[in-house]
Amino acid sequence: MSNILLIDCCMNSELNLSLNESSERGLTKFRGKFQEANKENKNHRVYTFEALDTNVKKLEECVKARGLVGELDHPEDSIIHFEKASHVITKLWWEGNILMGEGEILNTPHGKILKALINDGVRVGVSSRGVGNGKVNENGVLVINESYKLITFDVVADPSTYAAFQRKVVGTKESYDPTPASTNTQTTRESFSTPKVNKDALIACLGGLVESKVKSIKKSIN
Repeated sequence: MSNILLIDCCMNSELNLSLNESSERGLTKFRGKFQEANKENKNHRVYTFEALDTNVKKLEECVKARGLVGELDHPEDSIIHFEKASHVITKLWWEGNILMGEGEILNTPHGKILKALINDGVRVGVSSRGVGNGKVNENGVLVINESYKLITFDVVADPSTYAAFQRKVVGTKESYDPTPASTNTQTTRESFSTPKVNKDALIACLGGLVESKVKSIKKSIN
């Protein structure tokens, strides 16, 4: 059986977005569930732990070298297109049968779109892209075997693997405060407080102006 393009995403009804913005390079990261082994997804496929774990181990060096680049939305082929790159995967690890991951948003046109979507509270998910085949079991589910080759993880709107929406990671060097500065009453009062005015000086100044105006009117009458 020839290998086919396999696209599968992780989905969750609850949004858990996590961004980590570093003050050093302005980095923006997301983190969350990328894939789940031995569980049927929305596309009626099951990826065995062995198939996924083999690929995770093969990709370790690629991840360390910042070579596992993903795109914003899936392309129609198995090729990674740099002109459409939006992020780079920086970490993959297992938590039981759940494959967790972390990605860094790139300063590319598609990366800027992704960052804007996340900053505006738009829900985004992670979707795996790979090639391979499998066998249909007695329940009509396609079980992906060891022939599977994971290519990358893309960012999509509607992933198919359950619980794969990403969390925003708050950095330690640059804390995230969701409260706008304009709502800080103490800061507002200090920034826009009315300057103190010397009453006697003000009266003297106004008195001089009035006297000058009266003299001007008298001259015009004479």
